[in-house]
Order: sequence, then structure tokens, then C-alpha cells
Amino acid sequence: MLSSALEVLRERGVARLTTREVASRAGVSEGSIFYHFRDRQGLLTAVFDEALRPLFAFRNDMDPTVVGELEDVRAVLEQYVAAVHTFLDDGLELLVAAHGDAGLRDEVGAVVTANDFGPHRGVAAMGEYFGALQEAGIITSDVDTGAAAYLMVSATFLRSAQPKLFGHSHGIPPMSDVIDVVLRMLGAPARESRSV
Repeated sequence: MLSSALEVLRERGVARLTTREVASRAGVSEGSIFYHFRDRQGLLTAVFDEALRPLFAFRNDMDPTVVGELEDVRAVLEQYVAAVHTFLDDGLELLVAAHGDAGLRDEVGAVVTANDFGPHRGVAAMGEYFGALQEAGIITSDVDTGAAAYLMVSATFLRSAQPKLFGHSHGIPPMSDVIDVVLRMLGAPARESRSV
């Protein structure tokens, strides 16, 4: 049902997302939608939850105790970039489409607010991860881990969102270069850039 809801969202947008259409595509009764999700808002919440799954899974993999040196963090940051990109492939469609209609914006806004969704959660998780690395002595004590987390999350978001919002990727450096800069901020030595 959730994959059918995502199909409808991608093809027709939030304004034309109906429980009847989702049920038809999923091959279930409309009553099944109401049984599992209660109402349209419940369905939208479930779609967000499903879209967020890669980010939640990624957060569980952010284990600072497996880091031997700062360069090991590169793999974690690359996984984070991939997880955000996967989320925005589904979630951004819903957010953008919702802003075209005041009622839908309020409906989606209620889902976002009720579940405390937003980039601030990514910044907090990344900041906690960097902070744990700092406590372990892998990142020096003079690094502002919150600012580094904000830069990493915002660069990742912009890189994934810009093509969807503006139809191009002009001016965006390779993500490997962004990761290099963040790692240098955290204290890693400079290295040659490569494309991610």
C-alpha cells in the first residue's frame, strides 16, 4: 500500500492522492487503507515513515566505537549522503507538492509537526556522532561539532534537493569534495578529491 501511495504521489501529486486510488493500485479494498492507516493523514504519516527508513537505519549504523581514525568517518559520511538522497527521492515530492495547496500544506505540516520531522534531526544525530568522536579523542576538542554537522547535513540536503527543485545541479561540487572539507574541519589531513 505504501509503494502504491508513493507511485500516486510521484505521478499525480498530493492534491490527487486518494485512498481509493491507492487501494486500487495496491489491489486491496479502500477499507484496508482505513484499517491500517485510519485516514489520509495516517497514510501520509506512514509514507513519511517509509521514506525516512533509510535515515533511521543509517543512524543505527553511526557507531563511533568502530572508528580507528578520522579517515574511517568518510565511509559513514558517504553512507549518510546515500541515505539522504534515498529519502529525498520520496519525501521531497510530498513536501513540494503539498505547498501548492493551503489545505494540503496544513495537512502535511501537521504530519511533519506531530512527528518532529525535519533536517534538525539529522543535524542533531550527526552532531552527536561527531561529539562522540570528539570524546574518544578522534576529533580535537577545538572543533565545533555542531557547526560541522550542520554543514554536512545542509550540503547533503542541497545536493539532493537542488535538481528536484530547480531542475539542475549547477554549482554543486562533488560530494567527495564536501566530505573532504568536513573531514579537514574535523582534523583530517587534506587528500586528493574524487567524485562520489
